[in-house]
Amino acid sequence: MKKPERTGKIVRTFFFLLLLIIFLGAAVYAGWKRLQVSVKIDPPQQVIVQKKTFIHEILERGSVDSASNVEIRCQVESAGGLTIISVVPEGTIVKKGDLLVELDSSTLRENVTKQRIAVLASKSKLAQSEADLKTAELTLQEYLKGKFEEEKKTIENEIFAAEESVRTQEDNLAFYKRLLERGYVTESKVAADIIELDKAINAKDIAKLKLEVLNTYTKEKNVVQYKAAIASNQAKVESDKQSLRLDEERLEHLENQLTLCRIVAPQDGQVVYYMPRWGGDEDLIKEGKKVFERQILLRLPDPTQMQVKGLVNEANIRLVKVGQTASIRLEAFPNQVFGGIVRVVNDYPEPGNWMGGSMSKEYMTTISILDSPEGIKPGLTAEARITVNEIHNALILPIQAVFEYGTKTYAITFQNGKWNKIEVKTGASNDKEVVILEGVKEEDSIVLGAWAHRDKIDLPKLAPDQEKEEQKTENFDPNTPQTRENRPSNENREQDSVRGGGERNGERGGEQRNTERNTERNTEQSGEQRNTELRQRRERPTERPTERPTERKPDEQTKQTENKQTETKQTEIPKTPEKKPEP
Repeated sequence: MKKPERTGKIVRTFFFLLLLIIFLGAAVYAGWKRLQVSVKIDPPQQVIVQKKTFIHEILERGSVDSASNVEIRCQVESAGGLTIISVVPEGTIVKKGDLLVELDSSTLRENVTKQRIAVLASKSKLAQSEADLKTAELTLQEYLKGKFEEEKKTIENEIFAAEESVRTQEDNLAFYKRLLERGYVTESKVAADIIELDKAINAKDIAKLKLEVLNTYTKEKNVVQYKAAIASNQAKVESDKQSLRLDEERLEHLENQLTLCRIVAPQDGQVVYYMPRWGGDEDLIKEGKKVFERQILLRLPDPTQMQVKGLVNEANIRLVKVGQTASIRLEAFPNQVFGGIVRVVNDYPEPGNWMGGSMSKEYMTTISILDSPEGIKPGLTAEARITVNEIHNALILPIQAVFEYGTKTYAITFQNGKWNKIEVKTGASNDKEVVILEGVKEEDSIVLGAWAHRDKIDLPKLAPDQEKEEQKTENFDPNTPQTRENRPSNENREQDSVRGGGERNGERGGEQRNTERNTERNTEQSGEQRNTELRQRRERPTERPTERPTERKPDEQTKQTENKQTETKQTEIPKTPEKKPEP
């Protein structure tokens, strides 16, 4: 009886052990499966390669100005300045010929009256000089055709009379000599007749001498004197004419200055008071304030020819060309987008801020606004996006989906738990996207944040010089968004948000709005600079120069390295920790 009982116990024990083994096996299998699931790698974030239009835009912030901006200046000459009597209110819409500013003209009116009297005196003096000249000319003609001929005839008559007297005396002397021979007269009588004959001959000679002196000396002397008088009077007439002309010009100038005391609009437009660049409200024109010659009083912009003036950073200025299109937004018209065309790109940078700050250079760029809306005013804050490149039907990836290693560019794929690299050839890029020329095709799945996953793929060994270059940038992640702590100093341009040739209204009215949008602007400009660095690295030749780059100062290099390490830590995708199997 004992043997069957032992056999039953053995059977029961065998089945119990068998069940225990099955249970333990199931538990071990379940734990192994659970462990396999726990250590399974989560797939990374991926993006699909798309074919669409690539657009590269550059953001420019500035102020609205008029392309036809007439400056109204004080043109009245005054050493001590002129007082403003009246001025049109700022913002007034005026028509051509409307009164803008009236200046005090009392002193000018008094000067005009005095000058008119001076002109009349000069005219009187000139009339007297012209009369004297005419008298001198008539006196010469009178002498040549009257007095000279009269004197000449008189002397000739004297000569004729003297000759007749000589002949008479000669006849008498001959007669008395015959009588003396006959004894009818005495010798004394003949002697007296001889004396009378000598007197007649002397009178004849004197008359001839007088005629010779008249013709040779007296006439020439008088003609010279009369001509000298004429020349003197002619000079006096010219002098008086010149004096009169100067007095009349002076009078005309004063009357013109008097007219300029009333400043009228040369064209249609909207009145904007002039504000100096570093001026304040006390520099604005107003009634009772003194102004000086050539001083700008106000501006008269044409609202139909408006433009945006802004500054483009030196990192992007080589991309901006005259004739490129732009989309413009005005804060005064938040729901409208206006077209624009780049008209001017300055060749030289704007002067730096004397208070210090960023060392980055900026270039003034002017964009014309097409179809300016009604109500647009100078000084409004504007945002322009200049289209510097546009490619249709391009394969596009986010800029974070590729990275450079050495002289090549790679993308990363993740399929069936495996990481693979793809060498790609890139083209144009902006701060968000890059054009892929070779290496991928449409609808391919590419890992986003490739720089953070570069340690999961096998990268080729670099040359020593390339390895050194890579070590300098291995702590910098171009895909990491810039923060306030690690943003480059040359992109912190908050104080320049309203710069760009705007008027006083733009500088005062746009400062608060620009401050609220500085974060967006700095983020986009940071992306632009990172994109520029990528393009520059892609454009470098395969053979690198033997010169070593200039080393930075130790304190700057250390600080920048710490910031870049902070960026890398913030953007790396954390790995899922492996879970140990439960016992």
